[in-house]
Amino acid sequence: MNGAGLCVVGAVVGSAIVMTAEGLSPPSAEAGHETSRRWTAEQAWDWYKKRPWLVGFNFVPSTACNTTEFWQADTFDPVTIDRELGWARDIGFNTCRVFVQYLVWKHDSDGLTHRFDRFLDIADRHGISVVPVLLDDCSFGDPPMTEPYLGRQKEPLPGMMMSSWTPSPGLKAVTDRAVWPDIERYVRGFVGRFRSDDRVVFWDLYNEPGNSNMGDRSLPLMEAAFGWARQAAPQQPLTVSVWNGSLVNMNRRMIELSDVVSFHAYTHVEGLRKAIEDHKRHGRPVICTEWMARLQGSNWETDLPLFKQGRIGCYCWGLVNGRTQTHFAWADKQGSPEPKVWFHDLLHKDGTAYNPAEVAAIQRIVGVPRLQPLFDYPLRDTCICLADGVYYLTGTTGHPTWWQTNEGIRIWKSADLKTWEPLGLVWTFEKDGTWQKKVVDGKRAIWAPELHYFKGTFWLAYCVNYGGTGVLKSTTGRAEGPYVDVKPDGPLTGEIDASLFRDDDGKVYFVYQNGKIARFKDDMSGLAEQPRLLKPANAPHVGFEGAFVFKAHGRYYLSCAEFADKEYHSMVASSNKLWGPYGDRYLAVRHGGHNMFFKDKDGQWWSTFFGNDPQAPFRERPGIVRVRITKDGTVQPLPPFQ
Repeated sequence: MNGAGLCVVGAVVGSAIVMTAEGLSPPSAEAGHETSRRWTAEQAWDWYKKRPWLVGFNFVPSTACNTTEFWQADTFDPVTIDRELGWARDIGFNTCRVFVQYLVWKHDSDGLTHRFDRFLDIADRHGISVVPVLLDDCSFGDPPMTEPYLGRQKEPLPGMMMSSWTPSPGLKAVTDRAVWPDIERYVRGFVGRFRSDDRVVFWDLYNEPGNSNMGDRSLPLMEAAFGWARQAAPQQPLTVSVWNGSLVNMNRRMIELSDVVSFHAYTHVEGLRKAIEDHKRHGRPVICTEWMARLQGSNWETDLPLFKQGRIGCYCWGLVNGRTQTHFAWADKQGSPEPKVWFHDLLHKDGTAYNPAEVAAIQRIVGVPRLQPLFDYPLRDTCICLADGVYYLTGTTGHPTWWQTNEGIRIWKSADLKTWEPLGLVWTFEKDGTWQKKVVDGKRAIWAPELHYFKGTFWLAYCVNYGGTGVLKSTTGRAEGPYVDVKPDGPLTGEIDASLFRDDDGKVYFVYQNGKIARFKDDMSGLAEQPRLLKPANAPHVGFEGAFVFKAHGRYYLSCAEFADKEYHSMVASSNKLWGPYGDRYLAVRHGGHNMFFKDKDGQWWSTFFGNDPQAPFRERPGIVRVRITKDGTVQPLPPFQ
């Protein structure tokens, strides 16, 4: 980042600031004791070749105006963080760079460490690695905010970029050696706590040292930070990014001390190309930790392919436009009108793109495959069952009248999850119905049928849209039926969204609505007990409908559907015991509400999908999403998913 009028201006190409290390000499032999423990070039390349191409963004949640508001306890916002990192994953990003505030650590080191660990958890669930930035010389505002402070933060000034942003640890402390022992404890403690955490991809110790007219006065603290971090023995590489060509001494030491070479480049594609070539001369992996300023000539269509071609890691500035107001430019003053062209950022606060063509370009260049329907047939509440080497699929059908009426239950089958053969209607109101035949207020439709196979036959859990659940049993052991109702005289319950769960001991449970559950009688003739509601630790229910229970690696998972910001998601909570207690609910499959989970022939887990909101990759068609279950028991989608 660069504050107009605050940074020492670097090399200029046209009207663009180019953060290069042109003219730097190779590291000197007298580079000090910190350099002796610097990674060799071979170590750096070995680390880098094991990483995917790092394509990411600098992240501040839209509800935070600076790093204090980001990390202090009262304003830390995991809900917004989770939502926005989910959007980033959908775009195709796999890493993010985040700034940490020394002052928050000084007054609440345990709390900050816990919150940062929680942030890493959220990012990891979305497949996003993290680059922590511990120190920062950038100050913005009118007048510039040169010192951080606790409590409620100053409201952003209208029309100005980052007017509430503060440095870390603050400009006075940079040269006040009496404070350094505390800064040392911060750097050593923070790096030490996460030194072997594979969620941290590398450490960017000091952002733009020398900014805010500090110049070489920041050099001693930068050198000390490398030494302190080395003493923590991190398994990740260390770096500080070259950002200003005029800071010759600073830049030389950055390169001498960094395990991997990093730089900032707010420029057009030719300036970017030159910066990359300059930095590659050092014979180490090269990463651009800040780029993308539209008014400086940055362009996704030209710049991102250049990064990809050279396998240069890259982190654009900004994701969701919010309280940092980085859609304004460096030179914009208080009261500036809303810009026609955004300087930074990709998304509005509701997740819609500032420029959809840019998001499409990122997805195309990164190579994000789009989730596609299994076949083109209107269907909701997709369910897939594997039995005797064959996959069977069902769901709500009868478009366009399915909210009011439909004929019954349809099934498809496949040998490979790719080619699907329709088996047609296997149960209809007119031919097979008993109590379900009645029409209530013009309604008579089967919703959300689920197919299960156990005890040598197929079972269909279902509900009718006017309220009432039931279970059908195939009398032939075949998916085609015919089916009879286990309770033909009336519904099992008066609600909706029925499912079945069979535990390892053979006991079968009826699951429905928002997580209610009851054990079936051994002969499957009805419920053996009163239903109970399974609740997560952090909400009244996991979701309001679409309940489904499955078991993986000895752990129980309850998924339900829930609307959030007009998006229909799959929420999940898990427990070591069927009856709980269950942990916190979390968003597992974005836009994936009313799904179920199944294992394929190879034992890989999948989630079904159908798309129930305008932001989904497609609407009301059957789909599937590969998922993994992490070491901590979190369900997480895998690409291709968007």
